[in-house]
Amino acid sequence: MSLRLLKYSIVSLLVLFVSVTAQAQEEDDDWFYDDEDSYHNFNIDFHLHGNPTIETNYGFSKNSLNLLTGKFNKANLAELKLGYTNEYNVSNTESIMKYNSSYFGISNSSYKLAKKSVSSDLDGDMWRFAAGWDRGYGYKPSQKSAIIFYNGNAFTLSRLKIDNPIPDIADSLSLNMFRDAFRYGQKTEAGMKIQIIPQLVLNASYERAQVFPRWLFWKWAGGAIIEVAAQSMVDEFVDKILDSTPMAAPVINFLLKNGLSYGIYELRKDKMNWPFNTPAPFMTDSYKFGVTFIF
Repeated sequence: MSLRLLKYSIVSLLVLFVSVTAQAQEEDDDWFYDDEDSYHNFNIDFHLHGNPTIETNYGFSKNSLNLLTGKFNKANLAELKLGYTNEYNVSNTESIMKYNSSYFGISNSSYKLAKKSVSSDLDGDMWRFAAGWDRGYGYKPSQKSAIIFYNGNAFTLSRLKIDNPIPDIADSLSLNMFRDAFRYGQKTEAGMKIQIIPQLVLNASYERAQVFPRWLFWKWAGGAIIEVAAQSMVDEFVDKILDSTPMAAPVINFLLKNGLSYGIYELRKDKMNWPFNTPAPFMTDSYKFGVTFIF
């Protein structure tokens, strides 16, 4: 993707965000309401409505690439997300809620943010733009507080820089497919949110992201269809649990959805569009902690 096209994409996203924000300010949304038909765990619908949300995270990242002989220095991560949040009461319950958040985000994962580095290891610095959504269920001890367990997914554009020489020739050739240009990718996230009051939420999450050396659309689409079908089966199973044992649904949904996502991304470490024979992606695993403000 050219730099000019990237700039146009970012400007378009910003214009869309501003216009939706203006529209949202004109609407009077209830904080909790029941809307069974509008909630789906794994649809690619960003649901740009609800309560405006600002989320900040800080964490620790580890970069890797299949068959790479060298190692990357430890990196810390700083992240900002702007989006919208909705929370829905589950029918016939007073203590179970559904969680729905969509966002645009920017993050930097860099050795520069970490305190220590090894001179012989690679100094990676990655900027990333993301458009994503988080879905899950939670427990409501009261109308103003909640404990939420969620699964998140996002489409990304990432730019990797390596600020020191790469000693191994094979490593250099492999990493050149990802360096100094924005590349398409995607990520998944497993997390927990502790809502202290409706306006303040504490976050803790684990994120696994992949960057593609090239975007092979048809093979990507084939892999995505398999993932969506598997996630939809989990959704149907969790719906049955909600009908029979609602109190178990938040934890079961968290374990099944994130277990499936982790397994699929593990398979993609060697083949970015598994099950198709494709190159390995650049992988980043991150542990993040932060705070969310909901308005």
